[in-house]
Amino acid sequence: MYMYLHKNKKGFTLIELMVVVAIIGILALLGLRLYTGQQQKAKNAIVKANCGTVQTLIQANLADSTTTEVYTGIDSLIESAGIHIPDGAQQEANGSLDNEGEVVVTNPADDTNGVFYINATGFGGSTVYDAPGLSARK
Repeated sequence: MYMYLHKNKKGFTLIELMVVVAIIGILALLGLRLYTGQQQKAKNAIVKANCGTVQTLIQANLADSTTTEVYTGIDSLIESAGIHIPDGAQQEANGSLDNEGEVVVTNPADDTNGVFYINATGFGGSTVYDAPGLSARK
């Protein structure tokens, strides 16, 4: 007789489902944001390692040579090293600070001590090392 007062609830309401979907969406966005930041940090770590490799190559060439005229052979030195930029391309010559991930070697014209400065623009736009960067000298 009083059957209509006794409801049998077998599921979730629409509001409960919407709240769960909203929470899952927020968590997914937070996770994606953190993941993207980690990718950029990993790419910048590769660029730092590439700078260190170029520094070691220049230092070895300076130790082997009798002059400081190594700067003219920087392009071939970098090409032969097989350095890869984190986007997958191979760095074929001395790079530019305008391009993310490329290693750049500079030798100031007024520097008679044969000091080479190595730096790169990381992913995110800033240089990997504070100015002037890594250095290699005879």
